[in-house]
Amino acid sequence: MEPRAKLSGLGFLACLVLFSMFYLSSSYTQVVRNIPSEYVQDEVQHPIANQSDLILKQTFPEPEEKFMNKIRDQLSQDNILVIATANYGMRDYVYNWIISLEKTGHEKYVVFCIDNDLYNHLEVNGYGNHASKIPFEWFHKPIEASFSDYYSPTYAAITHAKTLVVQRLLYFGFTVFFSDVDIVWLQPHVVDFLAGRLSVREESHVLFQQEGYDQTNINSGFYIMRPEYSMKKLLADTIELQDTGEYTQQGAMNQALYNLDMDMRTSPVVLLDLFLFPNGFAYFQNDVPQRWGVQPYIAHANYLVADEKRDALRRHGLWYVNETMIEKADAAVSQLHKEQEEGDEK
Repeated sequence: MEPRAKLSGLGFLACLVLFSMFYLSSSYTQVVRNIPSEYVQDEVQHPIANQSDLILKQTFPEPEEKFMNKIRDQLSQDNILVIATANYGMRDYVYNWIISLEKTGHEKYVVFCIDNDLYNHLEVNGYGNHASKIPFEWFHKPIEASFSDYYSPTYAAITHAKTLVVQRLLYFGFTVFFSDVDIVWLQPHVVDFLAGRLSVREESHVLFQQEGYDQTNINSGFYIMRPEYSMKKLLADTIELQDTGEYTQQGAMNQALYNLDMDMRTSPVVLLDLFLFPNGFAYFQNDVPQRWGVQPYIAHANYLVADEKRDALRRHGLWYVNETMIEKADAAVSQLHKEQEEGDEK
């Protein structure tokens, strides 16, 4: 081949590479610009009372020994406790989450049940060792047993319960690995990987999934948190906002982060990689990991409401639930209700 022809061929390849990079970069930028506005957090800082003294003096009595033993039996390495919090209306997502853990070799976890029906449902299906009722005194607000979408009035109360459970567990000395039940775990060793990420930097107290793409908002549905003072303060501020306003857990927690050191060199807060731990907008609506050839650790079906959530999981082959199993347990729970009503009448 003539030198001029070689140079021409190399020039063409260089142009092709540059065009591909420009296309990927511009398509990513376009995705970022298209984030729905309802999921962008309020950037106005709201005042939060100084709770430092209260937090330092705060103590919570341990529940009964049986309750604590069930939790301790599910601890992973480094005193890490993988948890989810849900009610009866979310039971199909609870089972989908559990099956994803089983498929990826994660055997240690606890589902904190907001109501007795979910607890009984899990017991009927053989998951009693992984189910725990939430002590009544932990709640700040009454919560319904039905499924709640992001926009529903009862959604904030359910997310509030998640914060309260994590707060108590931190005071018991556990490192809490919290996961929403609309998340599917896709890879083995997720706990090992994030435990390692947490341990390599002493100043890191929490690893959060990102919300959106701009690296300024956290998603409160997936994180691992150490029982450090900074995290107890973060949760106390979050709970105060949820108690006094109409914030969801995520909105309140993003507001509470204003009270923490957020300098990337010294902050206790670390954001997880969007490609490895994608939110629903990245994974289901824009195929971000797939587009860049990345195998993510999880898929989070947030940004989707009602049947969109389940449909998206099904389309991606991530809906594992045995509907017959759920229906049989539903019948068993209904029978328990009937027996209790008959007993009350007597």
